[in-house]
Amino acid sequence: MRHTLHPKHKVESTGGIDTLALIVSIIQPLTTLPQIYIVFAEQNASQISLFMWTGYNVASVILLIYGFKHKLLPVICAQILWIVVQTAMMIAVFLF
Repeated sequence: MRHTLHPKHKVESTGGIDTLALIVSIIQPLTTLPQIYIVFAEQNASQISLFMWTGYNVASVILLIYGFKHKLLPVICAQILWIVVQTAMMIAVFLF
């Protein structure tokens, strides 16, 4: 049996913005990797603010919860990746 959406629940075409948002949500957090590499390679985190990276991480957790609640894949992907890179930077601050 074929299921169709009720006209009230029509899925709108987004013109590719959803795909673009998903791509950006993956690429943007990865732009932090060179900074993390430099900190670990030089073993120097003296110029890194733990307060700032902790704030970013708290915001990412809130936005991740929001993304799950509203089933927003780009938000979920971005925040998971941000949490990973931000946590790596926080670890670097503690280590160096």
